[in-house]
Amino acid sequence: MSRKRKAPPRFSALRAKPPLFWVKLLGIMSVTGYLAWLSFIHAVANITWQQNPDMALRFVPDHPLALSRKADELFAAKQDPATLTKVEAMAKQSLRGGALNPVAIRLLGYVADVRGDRKRARQLMLLSQKVSRRDFGTQLWLIEDAVARNDKKQALYHYDIAMRTTPSSFPVLFPTLAGALSDPEVRTGLVPFVKQAPEWLLSFLPYAIGTMESHEYLVDLLLLSGSLPDRPEYKGQSNYLLNTLAAKNNFSSFERYYLSLRNASPLALSTASMTKDTVSIAYPAAGWQLTESPSIGGGFSEPNKNGRFTLSAFAGSGERGEVMRKYLFLKPGNYRFSAQYEAQQSAADSDIRWDLICASQKTPISKWFTNKAVKSGRSGDTKAFTLTPDCPHQLLLLQVAGGSGQLGAEFVLRSVDIVRTP
Repeated sequence: MSRKRKAPPRFSALRAKPPLFWVKLLGIMSVTGYLAWLSFIHAVANITWQQNPDMALRFVPDHPLALSRKADELFAAKQDPATLTKVEAMAKQSLRGGALNPVAIRLLGYVADVRGDRKRARQLMLLSQKVSRRDFGTQLWLIEDAVARNDKKQALYHYDIAMRTTPSSFPVLFPTLAGALSDPEVRTGLVPFVKQAPEWLLSFLPYAIGTMESHEYLVDLLLLSGSLPDRPEYKGQSNYLLNTLAAKNNFSSFERYYLSLRNASPLALSTASMTKDTVSIAYPAAGWQLTESPSIGGGFSEPNKNGRFTLSAFAGSGERGEVMRKYLFLKPGNYRFSAQYEAQQSAADSDIRWDLICASQKTPISKWFTNKAVKSGRSGDTKAFTLTPDCPHQLLLLQVAGGSGQLGAEFVLRSVDIVRTP
């Protein structure tokens, strides 16, 4: 005879529960599941609203940010009456879900503008800006509105806000801003902002230097604004500007800008000597500039007790090229050039060549040149010359040929000088 198996005690306890217990349990599970589902769909919407507002709205049809994002896309695609009505409705629904939504307020301003209500559009845009200064669309509209009213000061104010808060605005705003520097009012209006050295300035300077045709407008702005911060990155931009001015033969702006810089030495522009005024200076474009090459080059020594440097130069066998250069701003008159060398051994067919070039013209013209072979021991070179008013800016070049010997040529440039003579 089989024995009846007893149910586990825990099942017996559950069977003993009253029906109300099960109703409560089912209710709790349903609410928990519903809350979990709500958390899930809102999490998905919060993640996807910016990149995929359609997906976010499928999960949460009244998601405020997704609504404004989708309305923004619709407005950008079309501005016919039906679309404007839809955009307006979505923007208002977005604001009901989140009143502090600058995008939705801006879209209502766009709609008002398209419908011809400029006054209301401006009110809404200013309200959008009060809610958040980071909405680029709002700042762009306010810039265009100020330009339309010929209010350049207000336009620059909104330019500054947009560039401070939205770096993605740079590709849109930099071309127009750089082009506007030809306007004296714009340059004057920018001065208070440039004086503050905002972060956008470090991005704007290389853009303007690299793209502008007339750099004197940028120089004027920087001169009006005073010295840039004494930081390596700003020194680098100043040197970039000086090199660009020299490459474009704009030496008058080069001189004006260099002399305005902190720690600039006026003597650097009028001497060829290798001293602390021309070697390893804060703005190398105004001093001696070495050429980097594996086969031709040189390096400066430490300064001696008189503060003068020497240059150890070399050129490989069969190689010829530039070792260093310097821009000069010598005034008209009579001058004498001299250079002193020292070498351990002579180099057959080698050549140490100096060129003085009138750099002001669009096509630089050679004023004179000298050349000497590398000889063992000490040697030198001199040249008397006259500068006329049509050659106000000069470029002095040192070039070396390594000759036909197997080891090339090596020598020390002990000194180089240009002095004025009666």
